[in-house]
Amino acid sequence: MFNPTHMLRLSCFVLILLFAVLSACKNDPASLQGSEENTARQDTASGPAPVAEKGTFTYTVTSGTVNWTGKKATGDSHEGTLNIESGTIKVIDGKLQSGRIQVNMNTLTVTSIKDGGEKRDLESHLKDVDFFEVGKFPEATFVFNEALTSDMDHFNEIVVGDLTIKQKTHGINIPVQLKISGNDLTASSPVFSINRTKWGINFRSGLLGTVKDKLIEDNIILSIRLSAKRNPAPQQVPSKG
Repeated sequence: MFNPTHMLRLSCFVLILLFAVLSACKNDPASLQGSEENTARQDTASGPAPVAEKGTFTYTVTSGTVNWTGKKATGDSHEGTLNIESGTIKVIDGKLQSGRIQVNMNTLTVTSIKDGGEKRDLESHLKDVDFFEVGKFPEATFVFNEALTSDMDHFNEIVVGDLTIKQKTHGINIPVQLKISGNDLTASSPVFSINRTKWGINFRSGLLGTVKDKLIEDNIILSIRLSAKRNPAPQQVPSKG
């Protein structure tokens, strides 16, 4: 027979059990940990960007590479590298201020040819009088005294300076992604181009009326990457009283 009292007790037991389950889930450590991790991720994502260290600092270049690509009108291309030999960079309040970079032209290397003989032949030709005359002009330099702030995705500064090759100097702009972490500085660029004929490198240029199947494009595509270390701050010499 139906007993209202038993039914009421059963309903109360079910409610108590449901309340206990919900309370356990609410205070479950794994659930709390996940919630805390989500909050931490949100705080990190919305946190302020690192603030550049204030002050004037000088950095000495420790290593660097210039990547180059030369193309023919037929579509063929060759790639290679040059070593950045030395340099100094001045930074004020986390922004590039000035600098001088030296490239060793004798380190010109072709990386797109696997055959040893062909590789050496092209490297020798590029170092000869038709192109860079590295025996006579062993160094190229880039000097800058201005850098413009940029909000582009792939670079945060545009360096405005003068490039000297074969004792000819012309202004160029280089987009640079600058990163400074403590005593370490790195600068890298997306690809950019220079017109080789401005520096007297005219071999098989369109300026000379070269036939199309032998024509080498005037623009050389470049990109750079370098690393530098902050110079120690000069120590104060105590004055003699």
